[in-house]
Amino acid sequence: MEEGSHGHAHRPHSSGFRWLDISLALSAFFVSLVSLFLAIHNGRTMERLVAANSYPNIDFSYGNGFDFEDGRGLRHAVYVSLDNTGIGPARLRSIELSFAGKPAANLREVLALCCTEEPAASLPKTDYRFTGDMRGAMIQAGRSLNLFAWAEAPADPRWARLERIRGKISVRVCYCSVFDECYQRDSDHREPVRTQACPTPTVPYTGD
Repeated sequence: MEEGSHGHAHRPHSSGFRWLDISLALSAFFVSLVSLFLAIHNGRTMERLVAANSYPNIDFSYGNGFDFEDGRGLRHAVYVSLDNTGIGPARLRSIELSFAGKPAANLREVLALCCTEEPAASLPKTDYRFTGDMRGAMIQAGRSLNLFAWAEAPADPRWARLERIRGKISVRVCYCSVFDECYQRDSDHREPVRTQACPTPTVPYTGD
């Protein structure tokens, strides 16, 4: 009569000292925890580093000299532009322009708020340069996007008034990085503010 073979369970290797075995196990567990922590920390550090290397920063320029690229070189003009002084591209989500707390969708409305004292019929034809609706436009790092530029117009009294108050025109933009990290920047404040999503302005600047 054959007897069935019996398997023998292998006992884990041990040092023979229970306290030493427990210490070694705890040490291995601790090393694993430290390794996991370091891996998570390094991953987050790399994410922040990549985000920092793609950080956009929108500044505002108000000036009185502008090159209209018409072959006449730099001309006396009033302009407002958005400048990306960061190190990553900025995707524009919203733009607001206002004067004395009142929003304006374009330069004509700005002029109506700040600089128009004469009847409309007595004013000469306004000839200025502007960009259209720029929501969704991308500004590369180191590049600028002009909101409007108006060359000196001696026959139009509004031009001189606009030049005097150009720095009082308020601009607010909301823009996002390529990683959809969004920021709001107001010309009345020096630093952008991080936001989860760009709000929709009551009166967005459309330029036209």
